[in-house]
Amino acid sequence: MRNMFGSCGCVLLAGTLAIALSSPVAAQSSTDDNWNKYSVGIFGGGQFWRLTGPNNTNGKLTAGVAAGVRADQDFSQHFGIEESWTAYGRNNLRLMPLQPYPDQVVGLGAHNGQVYVGPLLYLAPPSNNIRPYVTVGPAFEYFYPTFDATLQVHNTLAYNTLTLNTKYGPALGFGAGVKFAVGEHWDIRLDVRGTYTSNPDWGLTAAPQGPGALYIQQGVQQVGVVASLGLDRAWGKHAAPPAPPPPPPPPVAINVSSVTADQATVCSGVTVHVTVVSDAPANATYRWTVNGDPAGEDKTLAFDTTNKSAGTYNIAVTVSAPTHLDGKGGTTVTVQAYVAPTGTLTANPSEVWVGDKSELAVGNLSNQCGGPVRVTGYSASEGTVSGTTYDSTGVQFDATNRGEQRKPVTVTANLKDDRGEGTATTTVTVKKKAAPRPVAQLSDLIFARNNARVNNCDKRVLLEELKTYRDADPNGKVLLIGHVDKGELKKMHLDEKRAMNAAAVITAATGVCSNFNPSQVLIKWQGEEQSAEYKAHFCEASVRERASGRISPNDKRAQYRRVEVWWIPSDAEMPANAADAKDAASLGVSKLGCPK
Repeated sequence: MRNMFGSCGCVLLAGTLAIALSSPVAAQSSTDDNWNKYSVGIFGGGQFWRLTGPNNTNGKLTAGVAAGVRADQDFSQHFGIEESWTAYGRNNLRLMPLQPYPDQVVGLGAHNGQVYVGPLLYLAPPSNNIRPYVTVGPAFEYFYPTFDATLQVHNTLAYNTLTLNTKYGPALGFGAGVKFAVGEHWDIRLDVRGTYTSNPDWGLTAAPQGPGALYIQQGVQQVGVVASLGLDRAWGKHAAPPAPPPPPPPPVAINVSSVTADQATVCSGVTVHVTVVSDAPANATYRWTVNGDPAGEDKTLAFDTTNKSAGTYNIAVTVSAPTHLDGKGGTTVTVQAYVAPTGTLTANPSEVWVGDKSELAVGNLSNQCGGPVRVTGYSASEGTVSGTTYDSTGVQFDATNRGEQRKPVTVTANLKDDRGEGTATTTVTVKKKAAPRPVAQLSDLIFARNNARVNNCDKRVLLEELKTYRDADPNGKVLLIGHVDKGELKKMHLDEKRAMNAAAVITAATGVCSNFNPSQVLIKWQGEEQSAEYKAHFCEASVRERASGRISPNDKRAQYRRVEVWWIPSDAEMPANAADAKDAASLGVSKLGCPK
């Protein structure tokens, strides 16, 4: 029996390898429509057996190894059939002799094998490189002792048996695995297979006779598990259909390498010559078009732009020859429109005071299709231009506006080319200085006869009326001009004293007196000389006054006993009546203090 199983195993393994090596080799990967239908392979791994039922240890098989061959036929994407032969299994037998006996356990060498035929249910289609599957089906299981085990039993009288018998019978196979595609025709497999079958009795009795006798429980079932690694060779895909014959070579196309215009941008009236470079034979013909309209059949096109509208013209050529495909190419020519001359006019300086001059210059002259640009002259909206010089004399301003004024004046340069005219303009800002504020004469200070004291009414002029002028123009000046009447005592120098006292009232900066800067207060006296308008100022009705300082409005000589008060703005020219006047600081007015 052992020789029979070994011989069958060798024949099946050799046949499987022969079929695999002789199968045709496909040239394409597996798909869900075309896959390898057949495979053969080898496997090997560890095998383990376990007896069912409680306390079943006598007759147990130890862990060992198993190896064999298998063949698969995959009839559809998810279903196939497998035939496998576990040709070699080594799991030694452990028996417990009847005690008392020196050995508690007797170990005997044992082999086993299995023939299995069952379905394969794939959980992934053939196009997947990793295909898990499950299987369950009938098997034929056999067990047989080694030669040494048979000899050992035969020679040991205490065992009370002459030999160990080979046992075989039906079994149920089941398990799962994964196929890993590692090439067009090769798979690596990982499998875990189980077997449910009867435990062989090896020809031993269940009732031992004497110490050392071998025995085994009858009718016990066992489960075996094989965990294996395998390699399969697969084949059987449909051969790929032969490639269709190549089409006949097409006619050679004429290669147009360039189409070139001698001028890409021109003005109307210029003739442009367009040439083509190609590998066409000498008998080739040429068809030119301009914006799709036929334009010529010579090898070189002469494109006349006379009376052509401005724009871009698409020039195309088709080169034809017998037994050749047409070659095509093209280029563009742009006809420019006439653009009148332009330029940039600058004035230096660009702002002048009225009456001043500015130099003009024209730059960045340009035009299109009109020839050279020339400057033919200048003009201005106000003022005059002589050569390249602008003169702002004569520019008019608002006479009623006394402030600084600014007025833009447009200066134009006239340009001309061979076809038309153009202009370049700039703006010159002409300015007029503000008119100076006028010198103002305030109310006169009126004095009692032969008296130089500034009365309370006159102090109102100095401390109130004059203050408003200073607040508006802090840098302005005050001019005080003292006078005497011809009937007053000359030796008292009343004209001088009256002017000095008035200056003290506005510069002393103490008491009721104001704090004008003494250097801004000018003083002079003219005796009986009177030239300025009389500016009467009487306020006795509203101001308490000493009896000695009271002046009657009916006093006809009061106008000659006065001090003129003038306000000179900081931007005004010094009036003529200020000639020979001296400032209060140089005259020592500060010594007078604040007059009562």
